[in-house]
Amino acid sequence: MECENLKKYFVATGKGMKSKKDVVRAVDDISLEIYKNETLALVGESGCGKSTLGRLIIKLLDPTEGEVYYKESNIATLNKEGINKFRKQVQIIFQDPYASLNPRMKVVDLIREPLRTHNIAKKKEQIEKVADLMNLVGIRTEYMTRYPHQFSGGQRQRIGIARALALNPELLICDEPVSALDVSIQSQILNLLKKLQEKFNLTYLFISHDLAVVRYISDRVCVMFLGKIVEVGSCKDLFEHPLHPYTKFLMSAVPLPDPKFRDRDRVILEGDIPSPINPPPGCRFHTRCPYARGICQQEEPQLVELGDRKYACHFPLERVI
Repeated sequence: MECENLKKYFVATGKGMKSKKDVVRAVDDISLEIYKNETLALVGESGCGKSTLGRLIIKLLDPTEGEVYYKESNIATLNKEGINKFRKQVQIIFQDPYASLNPRMKVVDLIREPLRTHNIAKKKEQIEKVADLMNLVGIRTEYMTRYPHQFSGGQRQRIGIARALALNPELLICDEPVSALDVSIQSQILNLLKKLQEKFNLTYLFISHDLAVVRYISDRVCVMFLGKIVEVGSCKDLFEHPLHPYTKFLMSAVPLPDPKFRDRDRVILEGDIPSPINPPPGCRFHTRCPYARGICQQEEPQLVELGDRKYACHFPLERVI
């Protein structure tokens, strides 16, 4: 999967808006690659555009500008047959297991729905497939006729995963799939996702704001801030040697369970929080960055390649520290 100069703007509405011309730049000129069989984590604080980017990639939203390519095919130009094929190969696991399942449908119908939509196999074979998927994700098959409210949050997310796997996809967009779950259940779902990836050679775009989760599951990490990519690199490199100041501050915010590290120096962000409707000129992070200089307020940094890493900063940390 590849994105080229992808943008998505929303017209801002509601109280306090000065005019109908106010727009939220949710995704603002992003270019990104997702490689086969990898887990690419997309991280950043709430409202930075992570979920919007995921929905653009799966064509749940149409971009304002830019292109998305899947296996070198522009998904915006696909005909009906091409879209159906794309839908089978790219699926999504939603964040909220309580809202993503229709409460009026039984589990068997929820998981079977993609097979019915794409007219795959007969009813008996579809139900057999549902049973296989339930066993695969750890839900007992005798629960087929139950409704979503009869399951816990972790069980509901397993049902959502089974539904996403029904069409044998190659790429899964995981939109904060464990953020609504208890910590003990999070580890079970993460281990399940890892097992499924190994079994079916899946590729994941894993959207999260939890860096501990990201460190456990991802191969590469892409850091977003206010609709822009600020850094991309391997998980190990990015956690051990962040190049962008924002990445460093994200790492500093991660709580450590070991009491020995509770007195470690932690950097607290100060300064004005920029608005997604009226972002500051130059680097969007300069209002909160202690390393910012004059050029940061005037000129927007471009994404620079450094080996297998990318960063968008006039003064990367290796130079200022």
